[in-house]
Amino acid sequence: MAENRSIFSFKTFALAHGNPGLKITTEACLFGAWAQQFVEGNVLDIGTGCGLLAAMIRQKHPEVDISAVEVQSDVAELARENCRDMQIQVLQTNIQAHVGIYDFIISNPPFFSNHLPNETKSKHISLHDDLLSPADLAKSIAKLLHNSGTFAVLYPPLGLQQFEIEANTLGLFIHRILHIKHSPTHSILRSMAIGSFDKRGLQEEEIVIKDSANTYSHAFRDLLKPYYIIFE
Repeated sequence: MAENRSIFSFKTFALAHGNPGLKITTEACLFGAWAQQFVEGNVLDIGTGCGLLAAMIRQKHPEVDISAVEVQSDVAELARENCRDMQIQVLQTNIQAHVGIYDFIISNPPFFSNHLPNETKSKHISLHDDLLSPADLAKSIAKLLHNSGTFAVLYPPLGLQQFEIEANTLGLFIHRILHIKHSPTHSILRSMAIGSFDKRGLQEEEIVIKDSANTYSHAFRDLLKPYYIIFE
């Protein structure tokens, strides 16, 4: 086993993560727990990494077909190992070359631009948008999403603004955003967004990971309780 790899145990599954690729983050887990409620039909996870979002969706939706795309061969192999018993198809390919039509597309894409390269290639690709810019992701979603389908993305605030500009030019529109903050006094860490080809009014809310007493908020607990072992 790779030196920096570890196991993240959830209530119904466990995932190896880190080296190759990135470690599982709290905001990614929150995204998966929140986004699964919008799942309908067949699912595509773009840039699956270790398979986190696909696995979280599988737990709540055992009936749907799930495909997960990962451009890095070693990270894709890690995802295959993690998802071997979950009936999740993991494909090692560039999303721009992928074909198909999906009812629900989800992505936690890389978001750093013009930063110094990471010494580990797999971590650099996972962090930096060289191979999947906001424009690239918007174009891929527009190509692969069913005309009545739904997409979900996770970005820092600036990244989401850039993605939304590109998406709008392609006829994709965000209609629900949930901003993530570490605490009530922190600035926005990430923004989770839901959208489609349907243009409608925007619903915007926020969730804090920890409340003013520095304990996990009730909203955070409610979303992660089906997944996190620490929440009984």
